[in-house]
Order: sequence, then C-alpha cells, then structure tokens
Amino acid sequence: MKMKNIYLYLLIPVALIFTSCNKWLDIQPELEMRQTAMFESEQGFKDVLTGAYIRMATPELYGLNTTMKLPEMMAQNWTIPSENSSQAEIYYISNFDFTQTSTKDLLEKVWLQYYQTIININSILEHIDAKKDLFANGNYELIKGEALGLRAFLHFEILRYWGPIPSKVKAGDKAIPYVKMVTKNPQELLAVSYQEVIDNILTDLNNAEQLLANDPILTYSNAILNSPDNLQGVNQDLPHPEDEFHYFRQARFNYYAVKATKARYYLWIGKKTEALENALVVIDAQDNDAKSKFTLGSDAEANNGQLTFPTEQIFAVNSTLATQTLTPVFFNYSTAYTQSETSLKTAFETTLHSSDIRYRNNRLWESRVVPLASAAFNYFKKYNESGSTVTAITDIPLIRLVEMYFIATECGREDLFKVYRLSRVLDASIDGTLTDADAVKERLEKEYRKEFYGEGQMFFFYKRYAYGTLSWPVAKEVTEASYKLPFPESQMTFE
Repeated sequence: MKMKNIYLYLLIPVALIFTSCNKWLDIQPELEMRQTAMFESEQGFKDVLTGAYIRMATPELYGLNTTMKLPEMMAQNWTIPSENSSQAEIYYISNFDFTQTSTKDLLEKVWLQYYQTIININSILEHIDAKKDLFANGNYELIKGEALGLRAFLHFEILRYWGPIPSKVKAGDKAIPYVKMVTKNPQELLAVSYQEVIDNILTDLNNAEQLLANDPILTYSNAILNSPDNLQGVNQDLPHPEDEFHYFRQARFNYYAVKATKARYYLWIGKKTEALENALVVIDAQDNDAKSKFTLGSDAEANNGQLTFPTEQIFAVNSTLATQTLTPVFFNYSTAYTQSETSLKTAFETTLHSSDIRYRNNRLWESRVVPLASAAFNYFKKYNESGSTVTAITDIPLIRLVEMYFIATECGREDLFKVYRLSRVLDASIDGTLTDADAVKERLEKEYRKEFYGEGQMFFFYKRYAYGTLSWPVAKEVTEASYKLPFPESQMTFE
C-alpha cells in the first residue's frame, strides 16, 4: 500500500507551517491571509487535509515517537540501559521519569504536534460548510468526514496518554483540552472534563460515520484502491474511482477506521457490547464479490518480510522519512533499540509456539555478530523491507484488523480467538484456556505483546487494566500516577 506521488511529495502548504512562539502557534497576518486563500478551491481543502496526514507521519508523531518510542519504552519493550549511558532517554522513559530535560522535551514535542495537527484539521472544518459548492464527486462528505474522524482519533490518542486510567476516573475530573477551533492562543487550550472529552470524541466519530456512508472503500476493493496505475489488461474493465482522490483509502481515515476507532473507544470506557458491535463490522466487512475486505496476515506475508501485515491495515500513515529515521533506531549497533533473545523467547512462548509465523526463521528479530563487538546483537526487523537491513518500510500501521479480533475476544467472542490463533500458527492447546475473564486477560496480554511489538499498543493495554506490576521482561512496579503523563510545562498554566 503506497500513497500516490501527489500525496508522497506534496510540499506542506505555507499556511500549515506554524512557527513556535511560547512553544505554541504564532500565525502571522500574512499567513492567515494565505490560509484563507487555501480554501478557495476543492484542491486547497485536499492539500490541507493531506498536510495533516503528512504531519502525523513525521518522526515527531507516528513516524517514531508515538509508535516505536514513547509507548514502547513505557511498556518495557526495549532493553533498558544504565542511566549514565548514551541511551539514557530509554532509561528515563522506561522508569516513567519525565523530570529530565530530554523527556520533558519529548512530551512537549508530542503534545504540540498533536494539537497543531488538530488545529490544521479544524481549519478545514471552519471553512468547509461555507464552501460546499466547490466540491464534486462526493468530496465534501469525504473530506469533512475524514477531518471529523481524525479530530476524534487524535484527541482519543491524547486522552490515552495524558488522561486518567479509565477505570479510575470520575466523569467530572479534568482531562485534556478538546479543541474545535483554529487558535493561536494557548490560553484557549483549557482542559475540560473527562465526560466532555469522551462525549466530543463520540460526537465527532458519529458525524464522521454518517458523512463517510459513501466512502469509496465501501464500493471498491482495497486491491483496486491501492493500484490506480495497474488497472490495465485483465483489470481494465473492473469498476474503479474516476477521482484520484478516492484511492489509497487505507492510508486515510476511512469508514472502517471510524468503526475500528469506535471499537477501541468503547472498550476503553468499558462498554463491551458497543465495542463488539463495531469490531464485528470491520471483521465481517466484505467486497462485492463476498471476499473479506481485510484479512488476517498470512505466513506468506510474514515470509516476505511484511510483518506489519498490509492486508490487515485499517488505517496507516505513510512516512517518506522512514529509512533515515529508523535506520539509527533499529539498524545501527551503537544506537539501536533491542531486547535480549532470552526475554523474547519467553514473550513469544517459543517452546509452546515454535511455528509462530512472526517469530520463526528470524523474521521479527535477528541476532547478528557485530564486527569488533564482544557479542552478537539482536536486531528488530518489523520495519525493514524484505532483504534489506537499512531500508525501512514506509507504511506505519495505526489500526490493524487483529486488534478487532482481540477486542471481540475480550467482549465474549472467544471463537474468534481461534481464527486469530490459526492465522499465526499457534499451538491449539491455548484454545481451551479462555475459561473466564481473568484467563482472557492473561492470554491477551501475551498476544498484544507479540502482535504489536514496535507499534505502541502494549502500554495502553496495561493502562486500561491498571496493571500495578508489569511482569515482563522483569517484574516492575508501576504506580497509578505513572500511567497519566504530566502536561508539558508550557501547558500547566492552562489546565
């Protein structure tokens, strides 16, 4: 799944390049005028929305910080170095120490990028209704639906980091700001109640779902939508969109991304009936030929080095900076994030599941002898292209089908766990172990760890269940306070 050149190489419009003042937004008058001019054509709206996706894919957000770095360190997934090493940041984050300059700066950067992206999206929503006549081919509904869905998705992400443990919250407690306007005034970023945040998230998701009722992903297969340049020969007569903006829906916040986010959201707030209902919409989705819209990853995909399983991706971002960003993170001996082979064998239960398609044959991890080093080094391979040790894949998954199977399992559909188990070639003996809620939780802890290594989801499983002790790779006590990230210092005045 590759985004077309119009998306990959688009220069972010100048209206989106917000400079920092008091570590917030300083939009000069001339930029405000140019921002308004952006919305005089349908293409301008498309460009601003594309700019939001580009920002999400940068290393400051999902290209590194909020997938492979911050949440994975807090989940203890990378080997923790000593405090006085060159990788002290891993030590601090893994110990939930956000008093250090490096960790404070990281949280500041992530916070700002989230809210700056939201404000870019709000600029679309501020103008789009008045410009409805500019749009053709259903693009008004598509762009507005994506913008509302993204606004909900991003606020929910912020809530999962900075908000309270969901099982411990009181509805009136202050949570995070929910921003619905375009603002350059940090004093307008006032934290609102937890109840207001979750209500706003659901409202935006519901409105997005209605607007995306005619999403091209509901009409065309992902194979067609991901291959606009290959509709020739035997494929030329297949139905396909006439508007190039309607392609690559897995790399945009599509209708099924809304339903999957709803499933994740409802599980977070403890409404399992609604979580299951939305998860099943995604699991059961079919194309017109009755073939599944999304399919669980296969041994063939894993063998080809596609451990992010493109056929499962409900929503992903495309990072053109992936190789230069991730080479030092995973492929350079002196700086790479790693984990011990002993701990990984425990995590992947290799004695029991020797045929697991992800771990066998050095697919996910590979131990290599490093010249002049005293021992072999274990390299993480999920994000490197097949056959390459330095070239990274560009599609970073944010929601995958397998999560819907986990949500359904947790909500009472243990039969779907068997479908997942078969796809990963796990030993059948675990099918009979899901005897009660505690057993399901214990099993899913193991499966989240295996499945989402390097994707940033394990930490949220721990937080949702308020784990007081993390048992892998070693026992570690975690306080309730540690699960709620501190607001950046620049935001403290405006809580």
